Formats: sequence, C-alpha cells, structure tokens
Amino acid sequence: MEHLGEDWEPWYAALDRGFERALGRLADLEPLVVLFSGGVDSGLLAWELRGRPGTRLSTFGVVGSPDLEAGRGGAERLGIPWSASTATPKEVADRARALDKWIGPLSPTERSVETAFALAVERAPPGMLVCGQGVDELFLGYAHFRPLDPEGTARRADADLSHLVDVGWPREQEIARRLGRRVRAPYLDPAFVAAANAIPLPQRSVANPPKALFRGWAERRGLPREIALRPKRALQFGSGVDRLLRKRGPDR
Repeated sequence: MEHLGEDWEPWYAALDRGFERALGRLADLEPLVVLFSGGVDSGLLAWELRGRPGTRLSTFGVVGSPDLEAGRGGAERLGIPWSASTATPKEVADRARALDKWIGPLSPTERSVETAFALAVERAPPGMLVCGQGVDELFLGYAHFRPLDPEGTARRADADLSHLVDVGWPREQEIARRLGRRVRAPYLDPAFVAAANAIPLPQRSVANPPKALFRGWAERRGLPREIALRPKRALQFGSGVDRLLRKRGPDR
C-alpha cells in the first residue's frame, strides 16, 4: 500500500469524529447483525461493533462463492459470532423476478446487486441489519475511476454518490422493508459523509490499493491488517449472484 504518513492524520481524525457520531446513532438498536463479506468496508463495522452485546455477522453467497470463505475467515479472525446462508440457482432467479415486480426494470448490474442484497437481507439472523454501503462512492473504489483525469474523477464521484443517496440506498431500504427488515448504513450518515467529502479528491483517489486512504484509516483504528488490505470483489460478484443470473438470462 502506498505510504500514508503523518500528513494524513488530520483526515483520519475527521473521519474518526464522523464515524463515531454515525455509530452513536446505533446505540439503542440491539441486537445488530452486520452484513459481512470479509472485506474492509463491512470488516471495519464488525470490528467497531464487536463489543456490543448480541452483535453477530452474517454472510450470504451461493455455494462455493468467495464471500462465504472470506466471511468465515474474517469472523474467526475477529472473534465474532457468524452465520452463513446460501441459495439455490432457482431461489436466486425467483428473488430477481420478485425484484423486477417490486422496483421495475434494472440494468443487468443493478439487478445482480439488488438481488444479492435482497438475499443477504432476507436470510440474515433476526436483528437490526448494518451494512457497508457508501465506501466505494466516498473513497473512489470503483475501477471506472482509474482512467479518469481530475476533472472527470470529480464529476464521476459526485454522480456516483448522488445516485447512491438519491436512488440506490432508498431502493435498498425499500427492498428491506418489503422483506420485513430494517437496515442502517453508517458510512452514509451525514456526519461521516461530510467528513469524507472534506478530504480533497487527490487524497481520496489514491489507488494502490483501491481505497488506500480508507484502508489505512481502518487499520489505524485497529482492524487487523489482513482484513484492512484484503482485495474484495463487489457483493454481486463475491456472492456468485451475478455469474448465476447472467448464465440463466433475464427471463429464466
């Protein structure tokens, strides 16, 4: 990872303050269930909430998917109770068709993302769900940022975050509601978003590895290095849902 020296400390301190405010809003919500992929985004939430009574981790994936192994290993490393859930190809396809009726036409990528999210929510243990949405948008974790110049990076970062806040996250909250669940995203708390957005884009866009500033901050907060630096595919890929849906086609 690129060296993140003392000049980064003011940004880290601002993130600390925003994050602690966001976590403070979970104070009266128990038990908490972290939707845990084994990567840094959900890993930091798990690390911070590990002392809360009743907190547990939940990982979803089709049989043989990378997230199941990463979730198991990460939970063992953190020492937090963990459970896994799976779905058959038919169950994945059925959930995707149900989402088509609930929220209308989606792009293939959006359909895979929301199907994986819905299955993770539906099959998690009882409790308030906590997820890591927002980190890729705030810390420019997506591959589409790599070839952009500074002006293009700024435009795309604004567009990605606006789409998540205005469209993606409300849609996912509605999916959870239809499934009889509630879900929180601490990284989308206004206090944390403000702290992250105050960091200049050149610092947030350090990409060796992707989200280097966020990874360094997570490690500074105590997250074990192997989780803080773990390469991680997006939910729809790590869970195996995208591959399965694309193989079956949109109408099967």
